Amino acid sequence: MEFFTVTLGNLLSAIAFIIGGVSFAYTIRGDVKSAVLRLDNVERELHELRKVVVSIARQEERMNAIDQRLLAQGQRMDDCVRRLDRYLDPPLK
Repeated sequence: MEFFTVTLGNLLSAIAFIIGGVSFAYTIRGDVKSAVLRLDNVERELHELRKVVVSIARQEERMNAIDQRLLAQGQRMDDCVRRLDRYLDPPLK
């Protein structure tokens, strides 16, 4: 029955393992808390960045719409000039 005997060395080893495990758990817990805080900050930044990107996309669409309207207006003006040229400068016979 030597297997079931408890010596001072065995007891100290068990206590050391328990203290080591508890300290490891608290260390990991602190690291997780700091990682959570950092990730919260990153999420806030990403939220703000998403707002900026959406705003830029809206502005780009507005600029594209203005560009299309200007092109259409230019085409209408070119058509008017062509019509007026026909009346003002009749072809020579």
